[in-house]
Amino acid sequence: MTLSLNRDSARLLNRGIGKEMMQSGKSIFDDPAVFLGMAMSLKESGSADQAVKMAKAALAERPDDAELNAVARTILSDGVHTYHQVMLADIPRNVAYREAIDRFSEGKTILDIGTGTGLLAMMAVRAGAKHVYACDRNATKADLARDIIAANGMSDKITVINKMSLDLDRDADLGGGVDMVISELFSANVVGETLMQALAHAAEELTNPGATFLPERCAIMGALAECKARPDVTDVEGFDLSLLNERLKKDTMVSVPRGDKFQRGPGVSLYDCVFEPDKPAPDSDKKFTTLTSDGGTVNGVMQWLRIEFADDIIYENMPGGDPLCHWGIRFEPFAKPLETKKGERIKVGCMHANGELVIWGNS
Repeated sequence: MTLSLNRDSARLLNRGIGKEMMQSGKSIFDDPAVFLGMAMSLKESGSADQAVKMAKAALAERPDDAELNAVARTILSDGVHTYHQVMLADIPRNVAYREAIDRFSEGKTILDIGTGTGLLAMMAVRAGAKHVYACDRNATKADLARDIIAANGMSDKITVINKMSLDLDRDADLGGGVDMVISELFSANVVGETLMQALAHAAEELTNPGATFLPERCAIMGALAECKARPDVTDVEGFDLSLLNERLKKDTMVSVPRGDKFQRGPGVSLYDCVFEPDKPAPDSDKKFTTLTSDGGTVNGVMQWLRIEFADDIIYENMPGGDPLCHWGIRFEPFAKPLETKKGERIKVGCMHANGELVIWGNS
């Protein structure tokens, strides 16, 4: 098999040990350690797609070389984390997306932001989409999506683009704009993974008039809680490390099935995010909400997400909910515990900016 690389990648391989190997007539596959170093250099230089091409060529040319195969698969698994397995096993999530995509996709040109495995893009084609542009900034994920889409016979209907959606051009990349945007960029705090920036950019730059967003809105949900905090760091090997406690991130994760064991009041929306083509969600904002206590000790806020595709298609990983929900529930502690009476109201602030969520409380 002939390995074809772009000019910048070939120039990189012509340096150092790679140059010596090629001058001696050896293949870059002859030394797996050197091969791995070359691939990592390509990734660091912004040519990750070329590293992927090298790894796939290695697997095709020398399928029986166990060491080379292990190196190649290491390259091809970069960014393809095991959380994909957990996410894809989240049946309530899959069903919600499928029902919404089935309802809104027919005849539309669609952008799938952060395509990953290409699942949502393929759902859209199955539901009658005219064409889907599926983007992912990670080269190994984009390549994986292309392979999965090809294996399912949908390559003619789905174009995979190895870019962040923020770098897309509506004409050069999307054929003039899209009628619908599908996204699954939610982190446990809702606003991570450039969600707000990506959807605001899509609304302003990439969509046609009257475009549909799936989901159309989401909420950062919260409730008062009492959750065991991590013990403070004090003396270690005779040294006082207590100043670490002032800098340490204090939020912890709580599993969905056990969440209601710590809940000390009803859940309400701390912040609503609405995704509309003529009204992009702000990438930073602040809101105050009053939470009601069931009584007893309260030492923080449990936070989860509610995703709304339509009035009758909703996903929520609420405390005590479906154990298949893969997003965990965040617990954000207060500066100090509060002793509350039943019905007592606690003012809570919620601020998001640049993908970070901050929650604080005042009695």
